[in-house]
Amino acid sequence: MTVSKRRIHRVNFEPQSEVFRKGVPFHMNSESWDYGRNHAIPLWTEYVIYPAILSRGYKFLQLHQTMSSFELVLEGSMTFQLDDTRLEVKASELCLIPAGKTKKLEVQEDCRKIVFGICGQLHLPLLATTGILSKSVMRLGNLDPILAILKELHRLLKEKSERSISHISALTMELVMELSRESGKVPDPQLADALHFLEYHQSEPFHVNALAAELHVTPDFLNRLFLKELGIPPKQYLIEQRMLLAATLLASTALTVQEISSRCGYKTQFSFSKEFRKRYGLSPLAFRKNSRQRECMNMT
Repeated sequence: MTVSKRRIHRVNFEPQSEVFRKGVPFHMNSESWDYGRNHAIPLWTEYVIYPAILSRGYKFLQLHQTMSSFELVLEGSMTFQLDDTRLEVKASELCLIPAGKTKKLEVQEDCRKIVFGICGQLHLPLLATTGILSKSVMRLGNLDPILAILKELHRLLKEKSERSISHISALTMELVMELSRESGKVPDPQLADALHFLEYHQSEPFHVNALAAELHVTPDFLNRLFLKELGIPPKQYLIEQRMLLAATLLASTALTVQEISSRCGYKTQFSFSKEFRKRYGLSPLAFRKNSRQRECMNMT
C-alpha cells in the first residue's frame, strides 16, 4: 500500500510573534516611515514588510491606496482582485497594485512574501515609462539584487534617520530599475513623451487633441497607446496624477483646498473635492486631518 506524503511547507511561525486575524495566524516584520510623503519627496519607499508570513485562509482588504503596493511571493500562493480581474500570484512572482486601486487578497496556501509601498509624484510616471505599470504580475528571475535592496530599505526605515533620506530615495530608484530590468519590456518612447507632457501641464485644462498634436499622432492612436501600456486612457491617467499630487500637498503643505484644487487643474473647489472623495473616500480636509494625526503618532 502506498502511503501518501503530506506536503511540507518551509513556512514556520515564530510563537512569540504570532498574531491572529479572524482566527488565522500571521506574522509580519514591518517598518515604515512617511517622511517622504509628508515632505513631498518625488520618489520614496514608505514601507517594507520583510517578511510577511501568512497561513491559508488569511484575507486582507485595503480601500483607496495612496501609494503603489508590491507583493513579492517567496513561497506559497495568493489571489488578488484588481477591479474585475482575479490574479493568482505564485512563488517568485511580483504583483503590483497601483495607487488609487483597492487591494484585496486571499492566501491560498501557507505563504511567505515581501511587501513594499512606493509613493511620490514621480513614482507612477516612472513605473509607466519603465514598463512596470503595464504588468499586473511579473515573474522575477534573479531575486538576489531586489532582496538586497529591500533588506537595506527595511533597515533604513527602521532607523528613521534624516541623514538617510537621500539614500532611501536613491535606493527606491535603484529598486525600480531592477524591476524594470526583470520585466524585460522596452518602454515606448511616445508614451514617455506623453507622460512628460502631462507631468508639466497638470495644472492646465486637458484636451486629448492638444496632447496628440504635441506628439504628432492622432487622438485615436494616443488612446490606444495608453490603453495598451497602462490600461487607462490619457484623461484617467492625468486624474490619477492630479489626485496623487493633491494627497501630497494636503499632507505636506498648509495650502488651502482652493489653492490645491487650482494647482491640480480644477476650475472649482467643488469639482476637485468631488473627485478627491471618489478616489480616497474622504473629503480633502478629512484627509489632511488624518495625515497630521498619523504624523503626530509617528513622532511620539
